[in-house]
Amino acid sequence: MSYIDTKYINLLSSQLPLFKRKDSSLYNFRCPYCGDSQRNKTKARGYIFLKEATYIYKCHNCGQGASLANLIKHVDPELHKQYVSERFFDDKRVVPKKTPIHKFSKKANYLKTPLGKLKSVSKLSQDHPVRGYVRKRRIPNNKDYKLFYAPKFYEFVNRCVPNKIKEIKNDEPRLVIPFLDSSQNLIGFQGCAFGKSQPRYIRIMLDENSPKIYGMDTVDWSKTVTVVEGPIDSMFIDNAIAMAGADVSKLNVDADLRFCYDNEPRSKEIIRRMERSINEGYSVVVFPDNIKEKDINDMVLSGRTVEEIQNIITTNTYKGLSATVKLSEWRKV
Repeated sequence: MSYIDTKYINLLSSQLPLFKRKDSSLYNFRCPYCGDSQRNKTKARGYIFLKEATYIYKCHNCGQGASLANLIKHVDPELHKQYVSERFFDDKRVVPKKTPIHKFSKKANYLKTPLGKLKSVSKLSQDHPVRGYVRKRRIPNNKDYKLFYAPKFYEFVNRCVPNKIKEIKNDEPRLVIPFLDSSQNLIGFQGCAFGKSQPRYIRIMLDENSPKIYGMDTVDWSKTVTVVEGPIDSMFIDNAIAMAGADVSKLNVDADLRFCYDNEPRSKEIIRRMERSINEGYSVVVFPDNIKEKDINDMVLSGRTVEEIQNIITTNTYKGLSATVKLSEWRKV
């Protein structure tokens, strides 16, 4: 919790009808996005609250979620400029931690496999078509070192698992996304097609007993883990893993799992999975009606920032009875 955040909440309060401070980190007022009830002027269903040391906004009427910065910008753009400036100079006074530079290590276990014979995206030329594809998907640059280019994907598969693919006459290039365990061992990979090839994604596991989960090498189980459907979606979200066809709930881990399924309210399969996660006691993300994109990558491609998407996920996470109610409102089948 930042002194500056508290200061600007108080400065904004005069422009928020029915503003009340409920406790040291909870504020309530009429929603500045939807205006709350037009018939009942005493309704106040907008809240600023603290979530994982960060202030966020949520309206329990229209479902609008926002970071504190975006809320201030919506209500008072001039005050927002002051807020951003003051936060900038305050952050400057904090000595930043050095960001580790990702380098290839010949000692890395996954590089001792046939994967080590492929070029990572980070080593391809800037005008290489695969780099263009990765940038088109807006995959973060810091993931390039762990994405690989297989000019002959089926041949690569057979080097990893002999005779896995019988017919390789019509071989093709694919982007290779490795699945690593916590010790950086290669347990499988996904081949992503560049064009109209079907299937679009081919998943190969080196050991069928290994968990079909992407992100095991980087996840911190002591924190909230966001579970998404595809590896690329997980690359945009803090502390996320991808199911990739696995039943993550059967993992023997003591962790706070938050399931974020694709935004497809007309999909019976998605509804079934969400119901099962809720019944098993897990939190689920139920996207508000104003989110039209199917998945996280589509949200990024539509122009939403990673910070905005993270806030949407955080402010639309439900559990138990509230999750059941939200799911019944969201579903279209």
